[in-house]
Amino acid sequence: MKDVKLIRHIMTGFHRDNTRIWLEPTVLEAAGFSVGEGVRQTIKDGAIIISRCEERTRIISKRKRPSWAHERPLYESCSKEVTMVFREREYIDLLVSDGIIVMKKERSFDLFVIEKPMLRGGDLKKLRLNSFPCGGGFATACLADTSLFEPVGALDIWPTAVDAYMNNFRNGSFYLGDLTRKHTDYVAKSDVCWLSPSCTRYSSLGGQDGGITEGHGPHYARLCLMSGCDAIMIEQVPQYLKSTSYRHLKKLLQPFFPFVYETIINAYDLGSVASRTRGYAVFFREKTDFEWPEIPKLPEHRRKTVAQVIGKDWEEGDWRPIAGTVMDGLLRKSGNNNFLAEKNHVLVGLDSKRVSAFPFSYGKVQVTSSYLKHPEKELWRMFRSDEMLRFQNIPEWYDFPEWMGEGDRVKLIGQSIAGDVVKSFGIEVAVAVMGSRYRSMAGVAPAGSTFPATPTPALPIIDENGQGAFEFETIFVS
Repeated sequence: MKDVKLIRHIMTGFHRDNTRIWLEPTVLEAAGFSVGEGVRQTIKDGAIIISRCEERTRIISKRKRPSWAHERPLYESCSKEVTMVFREREYIDLLVSDGIIVMKKERSFDLFVIEKPMLRGGDLKKLRLNSFPCGGGFATACLADTSLFEPVGALDIWPTAVDAYMNNFRNGSFYLGDLTRKHTDYVAKSDVCWLSPSCTRYSSLGGQDGGITEGHGPHYARLCLMSGCDAIMIEQVPQYLKSTSYRHLKKLLQPFFPFVYETIINAYDLGSVASRTRGYAVFFREKTDFEWPEIPKLPEHRRKTVAQVIGKDWEEGDWRPIAGTVMDGLLRKSGNNNFLAEKNHVLVGLDSKRVSAFPFSYGKVQVTSSYLKHPEKELWRMFRSDEMLRFQNIPEWYDFPEWMGEGDRVKLIGQSIAGDVVKSFGIEVAVAVMGSRYRSMAGVAPAGSTFPATPTPALPIIDENGQGAFEFETIFVS
């Protein structure tokens, strides 16, 4: 029996009259395969199985990109053998473990399947956490850093985000693919679900349709319900809480999670140097004594400066002149609007006590972001990714893969969170959930709703091991 570390959802290709399967570095590294290693490809029960072997009839190829520090593994298979199992341009699921990858046809799902949750963690160990989607795992890291949460499942569609997440979290199962295609049988049982929906449709810098045509709400709802969780935490730009997508999600969840709390918090108000205003919501199955984190009144003299956050190596970086560059144009912008350099703290010094948020498009140099001004010269530079992590209070132990370039690191951080807010939010949720269980253990019946249970069909090839992870059934490869 082997734990399934990664679940990848892909579409097959077509080349020279045969079905083509292309496995990316993220998948192969999750399985522990390295460049030049021998593998065996076999067929069993309608699945294609890739496993490690000493023979080198088939080998793991190599791939290199300018942004990578070294070569990474690549595997391609295009033959009559593959065509016998899968059609071209057909969706399939990859189940990945140490030294083995099982490829099976995509599993269809019932949109309305709901499983009755069982009381887990009766011994009050860490709360098991699912993240949909998880991005680079920054929120997961902040919650895990409280020692109250243990990651058991995650989902994202961006391979780069998956690489960063799996570099920090080795346990549990990961689904790399479209949220709307994930089968509920692949959802690990958890106590808490973290949702951080895509913000492009709700941000003032992105689209403005408010999720009218998105349709993600029902999918978030079914995944959370199938996890059997007791609480659901949501973080997104404030506009999301007024969107059609959130209204759909709330409507579907409230029969099972009737106790809902919503608020808006700016990380700056909690003492962060980086300003980041976000909407937060939490759904509970049972009535709890939940309270939002207390917002302190921090005196100006106690606030940290940019220099205190980024440290002594502030001189390192790509310094550019202000005159004649894009920065000169941003500083000269005029007009009665919210996109002025002065209002948005575009150029900040070492003694500054506030910087703007770092968006996904930070590298484009824009008036809504902050950049560092040299204390003595008319020069400026972008903040480095390690500095941005400190601004957003991400735990020091969080680390990017060594091969990942600065551009991808910055983009991931642009989809990040306000670490101090997430930590304080998570602690309050953990206390509320634990409080309900303590009362239950003490014989005080919790208030809540009941709903019908629907049996879950057996899952071929893999099963859940009861600890928030999946395991392969015994597979014999001849």
